Amino acid sequence: MSLKTYIEFGSIIRDKKVIYQKKTGDMYDAYMMSRYFKDLYILNLFKNKNNLKNLHKNIHHVKDLKINFINFLLICSSNKRRFYEFGQTLFEKIYFMKVFSRIFDKKINLKKISWVGNDISKMFNFFCSNFYKGYKLKVFSTPNYKSINKSTFFSKGVTLLYEKKNISLLKYVFNNAECGSFDFSICKNKKIKQLSTGYKLHYPSIKEFINIIPKKNFNIYFKNIKKEKDYIYFEIIFGKKEVINKYLKLLENIKKNNLRNNFLKRVLNLDANFKNLNYFINKIG
Repeated sequence: MSLKTYIEFGSIIRDKKVIYQKKTGDMYDAYMMSRYFKDLYILNLFKNKNNLKNLHKNIHHVKDLKINFINFLLICSSNKRRFYEFGQTLFEKIYFMKVFSRIFDKKINLKKISWVGNDISKMFNFFCSNFYKGYKLKVFSTPNYKSINKSTFFSKGVTLLYEKKNISLLKYVFNNAECGSFDFSICKNKKIKQLSTGYKLHYPSIKEFINIIPKKNFNIYFKNIKKEKDYIYFEIIFGKKEVINKYLKLLENIKKNNLRNNFLKRVLNLDANFKNLNYFINKIG
């Protein structure tokens, strides 16, 4: 069971808080939706790459820029027109795709892509379903495995760790998605971490994770590998060999065309050093 949460609104008068209203209960969705809708407004103001510094300054999580840049390149690299997000925030994803289309002057018909995802939040699913009436969009309260097939898959690592059967899910994703990306954490031995919110994080073992990686027609690359005590954190891109090779070529072309744009290189992490599976195994061993 999650903790009772609250939101309060007011003003600061002579360095003193004056509270106009305080709401208590399960307020997590209300807090998150206000964040996302502010980001959507900021993303909608973006017209061209000259606005990038302003976008970087005002968006809630600057890390979302490099995360969605990867999603953008993977969508461009895949011939399959389906995007699946586990723990969906699809209303934001679509706006990010519009931004990157303008930055790199690459037109993508977003209305021809099937946008699919799942989330436990009824509020998230409601707003997502009603925000984009002209798009092919479906949301579910639980994972829809059929829709993961031949998709560009994405999830945030903490969302995957909440999932008790995350290894089974990722095994299916690796074997059936066209390509994808996510960040994740594993341990030497399987571990469950209890949070103060009442939720649990399910960390699979190194062996469990390595064993689900396909050996045929599959590329997987790792970056930002970090070891801290018993935990190993990393970010990956994966997919069919043809798709990942195309992704790497697109990335290389963008790097060549922006050699002198240090801000763009830093914000989008263009100089990220991808490592193969053998390197990853040796690094964490």
